[in-house]
Amino acid sequence: MFQEERLLKILAYLKAHQSMSVGEICSHFQVSRDTARRDIVRLVQEGVVVRTHGGVALPELQKELSSYQDRLIEESSSKDEIGRLSAKLIRDHETVYLDVSTTVQFVAEHVEAKQITAVTHSIDNVSILSKREDLSIYVLGGYLHIQNRLLSGPSVVDKIREIRADKAFIGATAIRPDGLYYPYEEDVRVKKEMARQSDQVILVVDHTKFGAKSRFKLDFEYVDIIVTDQPVSSEMRELLDARNITLIECTTENPQDGAESR
Repeated sequence: MFQEERLLKILAYLKAHQSMSVGEICSHFQVSRDTARRDIVRLVQEGVVVRTHGGVALPELQKELSSYQDRLIEESSSKDEIGRLSAKLIRDHETVYLDVSTTVQFVAEHVEAKQITAVTHSIDNVSILSKREDLSIYVLGGYLHIQNRLLSGPSVVDKIREIRADKAFIGATAIRPDGLYYPYEEDVRVKKEMARQSDQVILVVDHTKFGAKSRFKLDFEYVDIIVTDQPVSSEMRELLDARNITLIECTTENPQDGAESR
């Protein structure tokens, strides 16, 4: 049986049972564990399943995750203001990571700093920044994921480990009291490595992300600054203060104040 046929059968099984373990793939299709793992990697890269402990599952929490273009339109005025404020944190000659996020895309739209080096795996960020002749753009290569407008795969994380940056701008699907959440396990690996390789990490999110739900967690310890569009709850403010995370709201004047690297 060719891999493509097997992948279709795995997806059919998932529609009926929601999840499938490595062992079940092996026994169901009479393949080795290495072959089962390769099938899982392929399905994850295509964005149609999420990894679980010991197998895969349909992205149930996402409920048919909306397309990147749809998410770009949602709360676009708020995201534009967040992007404008966040871009002011970038200084001339800095190296910055720009994550794949509809809000981070607005940061790219508003970059005014000169002679920066932008490192990204977002094809939209590349398109936006390529209009600036004074900027250097480093593209993190991998598999092209058309729906989410990004390049993905192990090579992305491997290359991040080789590049030191002044700042990293990341997004999030959900923010809860215990951390940030994302729909895919690879999302967390990429954000975590960007944070480790950067002097300062800026999380850019609109108000709809607070209290939302997703699957894979990134701890707050990787974040230095949060830029958002509306005041957060007093409980969340206290939580961020306790973690020494700077909060910038769109009503806040002079976002550079108090936003230096820790």
